[in-house]
Amino acid sequence: MKAIDALKQSNGGLISVEIEPPMVGRSIKEVFDVLDPLVDCGVAYVDITYHPEQIIGHVKVNGDSFPVSMRKKPGTVGVAGAILGRYGSRGVVPVPHVICTGFTKYSTEEYLIELGFLGVENVMALRGDPAGGIESRQQFCPAPGGHAHANELVMQIADLKRGVYVGAKSGESIDFCVGAGCYPEGHAESRSPDEELRWLKMKVYAGVDYLTTQMFFDNEKYYRFVESAARAGITVPIVPGIKPLTSISHLRMLPGIFGCSIPRTLAQLVERHQKNPDDVKKTGIEWCIDQCRDLREHGVPSLHFYAARNAPIIEIIRAL
Repeated sequence: MKAIDALKQSNGGLISVEIEPPMVGRSIKEVFDVLDPLVDCGVAYVDITYHPEQIIGHVKVNGDSFPVSMRKKPGTVGVAGAILGRYGSRGVVPVPHVICTGFTKYSTEEYLIELGFLGVENVMALRGDPAGGIESRQQFCPAPGGHAHANELVMQIADLKRGVYVGAKSGESIDFCVGAGCYPEGHAESRSPDEELRWLKMKVYAGVDYLTTQMFFDNEKYYRFVESAARAGITVPIVPGIKPLTSISHLRMLPGIFGCSIPRTLAQLVERHQKNPDDVKKTGIEWCIDQCRDLREHGVPSLHFYAARNAPIIEIIRAL
């Protein structure tokens, strides 16, 4: 099933999650340990992040220095196939991320072909972080012959739907449902909310079926963003992305990395329990549950949880 069809058929009760592939040397069992209880709770689709190569050192050959790179979390395609094999009969579908970072148009096409051969019908199209990672604060630089912006990537995926391959070659259609990201509190590189919406509109018009937001902790920011998007002519579903704050370090780390603000009330509640990690986690979970209930009362299309790194998503879902 395509994610957009599931969203259209849902009355707001649909739940999806995002996970990461295991670290190099780890087992796919880690993925199943996270997903088994979530699937039992009715998760409909699973986003799988893609982690590009990063330079980890240099080697010298005949006096010349060459970079050595590796992917610390490979296996996005393999995890997508494993999800189809283990949960496909229960209606759960994978949504692997497709990014611009490190990809040429040709390697993007090859990646999408592999996903199509697996039977994957959904992808999440993202520009991705700079090659040095989100914390490097480097300027994004596309690979030679690659895409500089997510809307260009979406256009390539839309071309495949029409059977148009790189170099204007024609072939079999690969029909993906395309999700994309959006930022209720603004992308770090946007100069204004109006510019943010212009870029988002270009992305949607290129062929996006639905949007998923960056994490946020203040629902009013999401509601205002959805209203602004509607005024700009953006009519695709905008799914709220949710992550519970579960440690005192999140107060600085999450805004610093993801550009999301922490409401003063939440920060004060967490700081009150800073000497007791269990109470901090409990406070974050309770806030997240209240946040999700309010979102549902306001008629959101679904809830999308960032479930990586031991986030206590199952506790939240069971409480809703």
